[in-house]
Amino acid sequence: MDNADVIDRFYTFCKGVWASFLNLVSGYADATHKAEFDYDFGVAFMLAVIILFFVGSACWAASIATSRRYMAIPHFLLGLVLPWIYPLVILFALDIKGHKQMIRAAEQEKQEKERAEAERQRNIAINTEGQAEQEVVDDNGFNQARFTAIIRNSDSEPGPWKVVFSGNEMIVTKVLEALPELVSVEVKGDEGKTFTMRIPYAKMESWDNA
Repeated sequence: MDNADVIDRFYTFCKGVWASFLNLVSGYADATHKAEFDYDFGVAFMLAVIILFFVGSACWAASIATSRRYMAIPHFLLGLVLPWIYPLVILFALDIKGHKQMIRAAEQEKQEKERAEAERQRNIAINTEGQAEQEVVDDNGFNQARFTAIIRNSDSEPGPWKVVFSGNEMIVTKVLEALPELVSVEVKGDEGKTFTMRIPYAKMESWDNA
């Protein structure tokens, strides 16, 4: 049931109440006339004021309820039982029906968007960092192609080589394998023994004939 149907039904209900009130007054007037009672305008006025006092409270309560997407009849009856107190209470205390759920849903949607944006920014930062590292590899001249060529031309470039990486200097006797991010080499130790080591291209500072 939409708001238009609720308002239409409430309007019809109020018309019925008013018609019943007029019929009551008319019937009372006819009865007093037939019984030849004296018509007391003061009593009739007070009766009308009392009825309007309760009906006005009920109609105001129902009007507040319908404007905030609630059924009119329960609030109309409560407005009769608690005249003017109930309408004043719901005027300030009654929220729009579904308003809190709408706010909660909007907050959840905002949080999801913020999380998605944070994840997107994190991915961008990771990709940017990876690209920067790759640029460093490319800029220092040490890469897979260079060491693949050294392996291929091992007869003309037999080594050994003096290599400096991360501030450390050592003697490389043989290039074993060139990988995309690092090179596997055979290194000469202090006692003349050799061992295998993997050196990242990004950490290389120099590579010269020994």
